[in-house]
Amino acid sequence: MTYVIAQPCIDEKNASCVEVCPVACIHTMPDSPQYYIDGEICIECEQCEIVCPVNAIYLDYKLPEEWRGFIEVNASFFRRHKAVAGPVPVDKAFEMIHAAHTYAAQTGIAVTAVVVDSACFPIAVARMDGALPRTADLAFNKAYTAANFQVPTQEVRAEARRPWFRSLVVKHHGHIMAAGGGMPIIDGITLVGAIGVAGGADEQDVLCCRAGLSVLESPGH
Repeated sequence: MTYVIAQPCIDEKNASCVEVCPVACIHTMPDSPQYYIDGEICIECEQCEIVCPVNAIYLDYKLPEEWRGFIEVNASFFRRHKAVAGPVPVDKAFEMIHAAHTYAAQTGIAVTAVVVDSACFPIAVARMDGALPRTADLAFNKAYTAANFQVPTQEVRAEARRPWFRSLVVKHHGHIMAAGGGMPIIDGITLVGAIGVAGGADEQDVLCCRAGLSVLESPGH
């Protein structure tokens, strides 16, 4: 089950749905006539449906019969535009962790950093001397959350008060965590993984994540 954007969106392209989507699953292109929902990511939270000013968004099984074809319209957009990208290579993942650890050491904290792939399986994990053992689980949970929501985990805090969020935490066996220190790794509009850091205050963990991501942004990478 997923939400689908249908006929009324064509040539309207009102971005209110994009602004409220907690998992960043709504996209378009400059030459596309409408917005599209990625059914592989949508968590059916209904926020987009609530704010849509032209009533273009429906759960797939509730689509009016004349708009059933928009299920394929939405799906085909992502088949065309989502890059086929592999996960972060292991050596690069450890470079990211080293960069996060280096920044942490400079600020006087000890952290664990985790890099996961798009399916949330760990690629690399390392705990600094002095970091508490539980930071390994917390760092993984942050990376897991960033990969599932496709946004930095500090942006998930606002969603934690919504009724559906608690159910989502249970569904994911407690791995969803609304705390700063997790960031997705995006290639275009394609999620390739995430990095999570735990051990400092949320703001410190966020900065460690950014240090790790800088490895992928630096020249030659």
